[in-house]
Amino acid sequence: MNEEIWQSSATKIAAAVSRRELSCQEVMRTFLDRIAALDGHTNAFSVVEPGQALIAARDADEAIRAGRALGPLHGLPITIKDVIPTQGMRTTYGSRLYADHIPETEPEVVARVRRAGAIIVGKTTTPEFAHKVLTDSPLHGITRNPWSLERSPGGSSGGAAVAAAMGYCPLNVSTDGAGSSRIPAANCHVVGLKPTMGAIPNDGGADLFAMQVLGVIARTTEDASLLFDVLSGPYDGDPFSLGAENKPDTEAGSRPVLKNLRVRYFPRMGNVHVDAEVLQAVERALALMETQGSIVLEDGDINWRHDAWRIMLRAQQAARFRDSYPGIKHLLDPSMAQCIEEGLSQDVIELQDALLARSALYKDLHRIFQTADVIISPTSATPALFATHHANEPVIINGKEAGTLRQAWYNYTVPINGAGHPAISLPCGFSHEGLPIGMQIIGPWHRERMLLRLAAELQELLGWTDRWPDLASQRG
Repeated sequence: MNEEIWQSSATKIAAAVSRRELSCQEVMRTFLDRIAALDGHTNAFSVVEPGQALIAARDADEAIRAGRALGPLHGLPITIKDVIPTQGMRTTYGSRLYADHIPETEPEVVARVRRAGAIIVGKTTTPEFAHKVLTDSPLHGITRNPWSLERSPGGSSGGAAVAAAMGYCPLNVSTDGAGSSRIPAANCHVVGLKPTMGAIPNDGGADLFAMQVLGVIARTTEDASLLFDVLSGPYDGDPFSLGAENKPDTEAGSRPVLKNLRVRYFPRMGNVHVDAEVLQAVERALALMETQGSIVLEDGDINWRHDAWRIMLRAQQAARFRDSYPGIKHLLDPSMAQCIEEGLSQDVIELQDALLARSALYKDLHRIFQTADVIISPTSATPALFATHHANEPVIINGKEAGTLRQAWYNYTVPINGAGHPAISLPCGFSHEGLPIGMQIIGPWHRERMLLRLAAELQELLGWTDRWPDLASQRG
């Protein structure tokens, strides 16, 4: 391989391992050494298990020597977000309440990772119970953006995005309940996929009908596709996954997706203010798409009540903690405590109104997709916020106070969780301060592979994979 191992995609590493040009132990030591040397700057990991990982890598090499059948991720390192249970490996949810919690079971998504031959390096950081879009927690502190350590990677899959951006690990399993895979991906110059509800079975939560889905974060579209293929497909523990067959992409290699692609461009999606450099970056990408034959129309918007998601999520949080809340409040992140209290103050009519708004949103998007193949927007209204930004602090955009995070910063991503559609965030440029900017591409239900093929064409067109944070090239 021409690149160093840590700079290589999982796809290339897998090919080199299968040709016996690299051993699984060599690969694993490379990534573990990087984490040990550099993660003190970024805090992307809540749990790292080097001993377990090296033993598993040794066993993976032995399987190759023995000529045993190998899975598609054989010997490849992978991370799991620290709100997804991993049997025998600490899962803390970013909370003091679970500081020493070691699950005895794990959901189907982790089982699929293991069956495919991947080796879990560790757990990536998250805000407490993934409750906000900035990655800091009472248990693990602040996770920092490698492009500027003063900035946040966003959240709640902030650790996973940093791991991809820094070359700590090429494959990262995330969650996405309001943008939690896409926002950190945009902030860290990597790829974040939120699949269709049920495309990756999500049987680990108590509420099987919630808006949160399991996602994928990687540096390249090839790696995102590789991991999605392994994780997707039906499982009877998740009702939304039933009937979602994991079919091969029969359209791969056919005509370019960009040619005659019908694009609806929504630059605001309810925002009053959008950072000027964000709009410029997204619109430069759209102009390049037009040179390849895409047809871009800026017309209309998505009609979505911004408070509907908040009402549904707060009700869920309150139900989860209502009995124990008085005795644990002092241990919680204050913003988590506020979420629970908001949920306890709501009434059933508010909740039902929010559910009706969600149905109306799905119908609105369904109508749009009758005359469009994809919808494109910014991923967030500004580049990365400061790492010390408070969850309830207003956002400043173009020098003006623009509203709360939900209203003004990530309202591009929230509606897509409500409607259940797949969406992907791709790098599309940088601000004058050198902060990454991302664009969101939304597709019809179960069109992940079309989005990934489109993303692969845009990766070649925009050429983002050669640029790394300066910190990534340091040795410690």
